[in-house]
Amino acid sequence: MTARPRLGALALASLFSVGALGGLIGDMCHVESGTTVYLADVLPYVWDSQLWFPVMVGAGTAALGWIRVRVGGAGAASAEGLREAIAMIAAVIGLYALTAIVRGEPQPVAIVLVYCVAALICARFARGPADLACGVLAAAFGVGTEVALAAAGAFEYSSDVSQVAGVASWLPGLYVAYGVVAARLGLMAGRVA
Repeated sequence: MTARPRLGALALASLFSVGALGGLIGDMCHVESGTTVYLADVLPYVWDSQLWFPVMVGAGTAALGWIRVRVGGAGAASAEGLREAIAMIAAVIGLYALTAIVRGEPQPVAIVLVYCVAALICARFARGPADLACGVLAAAFGVGTEVALAAAGAFEYSSDVSQVAGVASWLPGLYVAYGVVAARLGLMAGRVA
């Protein structure tokens, strides 16, 4: 029988923690810059974020890592190490921070810049179609969830950020890059059972 890669409880908890912490750092950038504002205080805050936000990003990171491991084996991940993981995480947090500083700038330029940086992240870190599929999955669920939460009055984007359906026009690019990196981190955390 062929051994297949899998993620154990510690790996899933690590992915959750990386996602939750990265989400908190990125969201802090959005809140501090005024890019987003929480409208409903339904749960306690963690740093500048409502508790549900880091929980959702952490769960999304663990889920995408798990999906990627289930879809396609460890492959090239065995050669990747801590430096590669740090580079991936820093790239996405940097893109998140970039989305905060483009608030109030000419929005067509901001949108092009964010999508181009997201494309660079994907080109550098995606190893194949399965990684890109995880990026698209992250964009579909992430943007859809944000549209629903914005419509429900949980938060809003600043009026000087270009929007579609109540969320930033550059948001899919951020989520695709995040999804690719979460997928790669999942493979790196995977082990053969």
